[in-house]
Amino acid sequence: MRIGLLGGSFNPPHRGHLAVARAVRAALDLDEVWLLPAPRPPHKPGRRDMASPRDRLAMVRLATQGEPGLVASDLELRRPGPSYTIDTVRTLAAERPGDCFYWVIGADTIDELPTWKEAAALLEAVTFVAVDRPGHDVEEGLRALAEGLGAEAAQRLREHLLRVDPPDVSSTEVRRRVLAGEPWEHLVPPRVAEFIRAEGLYGRNFVTRIATVRALEDFVDQRVELRGWLYKFRGKGKIAFLHLRDGTGVVQCVAKRDEVGAEALRRVKEAGQESALILRGTVRADERAPGGYEVVADDLELVAPATEEYPIALQDHGIDFLLSKRHLWLRSRKQHAVLRIRSEVCQGIRDFFYARDFVLTDAPIFTPSACEGTTNLFEVNYFDDKAYLTQSGQLYMEATAMAHGKVYCFGPTFRAERSKTRRHLTEFWMCEPEMAYATLDDAMDLAEELLEYLVGRALERCGRELAVLERDLEPLERVRRPFPRITYDEAAALLAEKGHEFRYGDDFGAPDETAISEHFDRPVLIHRYPAAVKAFYMKRDPAAPDKALCVDVIAPEGVGEVIGGGERATDLAYLEEQIAAHRLPKEAFEWYLDLRRFGSVPHAGFGLGLERTVAWIAGREHVREAIPFPRTLYRKEP
Repeated sequence: MRIGLLGGSFNPPHRGHLAVARAVRAALDLDEVWLLPAPRPPHKPGRRDMASPRDRLAMVRLATQGEPGLVASDLELRRPGPSYTIDTVRTLAAERPGDCFYWVIGADTIDELPTWKEAAALLEAVTFVAVDRPGHDVEEGLRALAEGLGAEAAQRLREHLLRVDPPDVSSTEVRRRVLAGEPWEHLVPPRVAEFIRAEGLYGRNFVTRIATVRALEDFVDQRVELRGWLYKFRGKGKIAFLHLRDGTGVVQCVAKRDEVGAEALRRVKEAGQESALILRGTVRADERAPGGYEVVADDLELVAPATEEYPIALQDHGIDFLLSKRHLWLRSRKQHAVLRIRSEVCQGIRDFFYARDFVLTDAPIFTPSACEGTTNLFEVNYFDDKAYLTQSGQLYMEATAMAHGKVYCFGPTFRAERSKTRRHLTEFWMCEPEMAYATLDDAMDLAEELLEYLVGRALERCGRELAVLERDLEPLERVRRPFPRITYDEAAALLAEKGHEFRYGDDFGAPDETAISEHFDRPVLIHRYPAAVKAFYMKRDPAAPDKALCVDVIAPEGVGEVIGGGERATDLAYLEEQIAAHRLPKEAFEWYLDLRRFGSVPHAGFGLGLERTVAWIAGREHVREAIPFPRTLYRKEP
């Protein structure tokens, strides 16, 4: 075979290289032209305009795909010693003794031939072909060759001069354009452009696989870009371990000085915790690493250093301090995990009701009157009048249920209770479904189904977060229907058996609920409370008129009530009596009474407290951790 040898750094291979290779093959009627990347220039860490020998060979292979007679060869990369010498020819002669080789050089390098190793022997062993391109003084080069190796050598080369007019492009220009952000893709073959982008070469700016920590399992052994913040830095000397958080999780990254560059590593180290950072590197599966994966970094980009020492260092702080820095505390792993669970529970609520044909009908935040007295309501100025922040959307859901059949609202509610317990907030979220043509039993069935669904969904989808929180999963795994259902009287008797002090006829307080829940291994439904301790709109039990058709769902582990609801009164006269008995302004309820005047039907529903539910699932003692910015009796900042 007649084979041309075209050497170079190919950093990267461009359209000019291919044009020369095609022209040489056609002019000399060669069977093949081999493109031989040299091991030099070596890959230099910190030099963004250099690609490794492996990457350059890969690019040459991509460039020659689909090019008849053009072949990518790793000869110079696997052969020891300097490139393009007499040793190259001797290796070829040994491997392919029957082939004839033509060494292709640029005319601008003719004058360098006399300095090559055993140059005279090399010129005798192989035919040299010089590619003459515009702008080069070939005659000057030939004179230098004649002076160094003799006129005969110069004459032989003159006989093999080949005039080629390739595209005006160079590897240096391609790299310059990449670094400068100028158009460059048209200068290289399409597959080479894709490779440069995918591998982030020549500036590491073109990684197409932008990943998240949470999705690293999908990118094992691939190069990715992570965008986040520095959570922790440790190490010295030639290697460092960076913990990067990106909003989806935290991953350990290994950064070697020789790979990312000493200056980049120093800047990140000095930047401090919570500095904004872009990191690029290869994902590796490692059972020893937190989360089972780590990233071997090859490039660090400091986006914005922290301007002062991070106030919430990785150590213990008092709760008052942490709440005052809640805007930063949210970044910690456990608080991050809690809010991820909250997000999943919120989405679960919406999916649950959507799948069951409930219509979302939001209730207003401003209410025109104090429907249950002003003690627990926030009063606000409403232009020239007074208004109150809602403490429940339930009455409005009764109205929309008569329009749509099955509805729910999901939003913030407000209670001006002067409570400092771990179960109370002044601002919290409620989900309140309401169903027309439904009874207390229907509401209890729906409550059981909803809690089972939400807990099961969290177990299925929030495993990482629950692990970060070190949550004992066994109590959650027991949340399976059917739940135990007991009456108020049975619950009171249970407390008496336990020797728990309780006065019959009162509502259950937090200690009472805890004592009752300890008797069961899953949520318990307590129904038919004394009507005197429940809202005026609850329907009385026909079998026991002193009891209301209501239910509270008590979660285990000391969480307390997470759901409260029941069947609503439908009799107009009864409701009018109750409004008068509670000394409520009837005119404020005329719209509500209209619901009984025009097609009143049995209906029922309940309210689920989001923060209590999230705190229970996440295993947090206080509901203030289950909302991004808690509002309590003594705190309304940040």
